[in-house]
Amino acid sequence: MNDLMIRAARLEDADDLNELANLPAFRHGTLRMPYQGVEWVKRRLEAFDPNRHFLVALKDNVLVGQGGLFRRQGRESHSGFVILGVHDDYHRQGIGNALLKALLDIADNWLGLIRLDLTVNVDNDAAIKLYKRHGFEEEGRQRAATLRDGELVDAFMMARLRQPPFVVGLNSESQGKSAPGDRRPAA
Repeated sequence: MNDLMIRAARLEDADDLNELANLPAFRHGTLRMPYQGVEWVKRRLEAFDPNRHFLVALKDNVLVGQGGLFRRQGRESHSGFVILGVHDDYHRQGIGNALLKALLDIADNWLGLIRLDLTVNVDNDAAIKLYKRHGFEEEGRQRAATLRDGELVDAFMMARLRQPPFVVGLNSESQGKSAPGDRRPAA
């Protein structure tokens, strides 16, 4: 995978991202509508929001995948949700894994998020296996969640929880112990 590069999405990626979103298998696993126009993609890329992180994967300078991490606001600011998609011709080459690892790095090591969640169609076995490998668990099933090709499809709600990050400089004896009012068990 030395020829795979993960980087932040750029405005000049709009045409390639639009082509990706309109591929049949890519669209099949998402909520995207067919025949999406490039203007929609450009608006999303132009709209700055420090709580949205869009990444792309390039293999031999071809855009082959995209992922996003969206931090929630207010009382849910400890959480975010993830989206992921890979080009139809590049499935099972580790691209989704590399994108997900990069998104988890941002969530864990830069934003300190405790909870990440996503939805995935119940028939997307490869994606479900990928998410489970990275600690996501099924939390529920949304029945008839998505209309796809004239059929209603169920989706799994999946989430990954982790302990809050440690504070550097705290006495190591105090880390991992429950604070007063903390309902988590002591480590």
